[in-house]
Amino acid sequence: MSLLYQHSNALRRFHLAVGHGHQLDIEEYGDPAGIPIIVLHGGPGQGHSTAVLGYFNPKKYRVILFSQRGCGNSTPSDIRHINTVALLNDITAIKIHLGLSKVILAGESFGAMLALLYAQQYQDQIAGMVLWSSFLGTEEDLHWLYGRHGAPAQMYPEQYHKFAQNLETLTSILNCYHQALFGEDELRKRTMATRWCEWDNLIAMDGDIEKIRLCKGDKQLIKAQQMVHFFSRNCFMLPQQILSHGESIRHLPIWFIHGRHDLMCRYAPVYQLAQKVNAQLFIVDGVAHCGATSAYAEAIRRAADLLLCKIQHH
Repeated sequence: MSLLYQHSNALRRFHLAVGHGHQLDIEEYGDPAGIPIIVLHGGPGQGHSTAVLGYFNPKKYRVILFSQRGCGNSTPSDIRHINTVALLNDITAIKIHLGLSKVILAGESFGAMLALLYAQQYQDQIAGMVLWSSFLGTEEDLHWLYGRHGAPAQMYPEQYHKFAQNLETLTSILNCYHQALFGEDELRKRTMATRWCEWDNLIAMDGDIEKIRLCKGDKQLIKAQQMVHFFSRNCFMLPQQILSHGESIRHLPIWFIHGRHDLMCRYAPVYQLAQKVNAQLFIVDGVAHCGATSAYAEAIRRAADLLLCKIQHH
């Protein structure tokens, strides 16, 4: 039996202008007087999902969901002003608009990366973090995911052959997809978006084809475009940026939840980071990247409850 929380309808939904024509789609749930927690979704380009609400106690938390620039119901999809700095600035814009001085950050995968970067930059504005399936955005992570010597390529060589199209290097693969996804040939653009998302979903679900549900049409294209846009530029970060600045957030209460068999986001560097920042680490054995299993979901819920207790009694 699931121990996840049940939420009622949204307190409110609105769009927030954040510059260069971008409008963020934002929803609030839970207790309007509760401890504010901003949830950062994965991707990049995924868009927010209300499925995460069950992790957070609606009688204690004020849960703020939003879709990052250019995805979900945030508009437009114009990539020119979408980068890591802009996404971090958008978190500040949300905080200012809602009158929040200090918040908890929750993040999944790419969203965990954003949470860590934001906390390192604004330590005094963060009360704590709950992060799962964390992606650290390093060059090693990208080689792991899309390189021919990465674990996914070794486990799924047939599918990797289709994805990589006989290209030998990570740079050549990313350049090929970038050219196609941002080119003028609409048919090739859609074909390559499908091919990218098929590989991404295969890794995320660790080959569980029955659970794979590809998004359709424009959303699939936007997701592929944003992923290639960020990964072609090393996520707009310095090498090892998160790990090398770990000491700056050591004082914060942080919970990591990670599947030991996560093919998408490597466990070893997350373990290393958790040690460096003195974080709590819940390891979920026997599951991959996706947090859809009850054991994984309830580990996240437990971490959110424990963080709440720590903050309230600090």
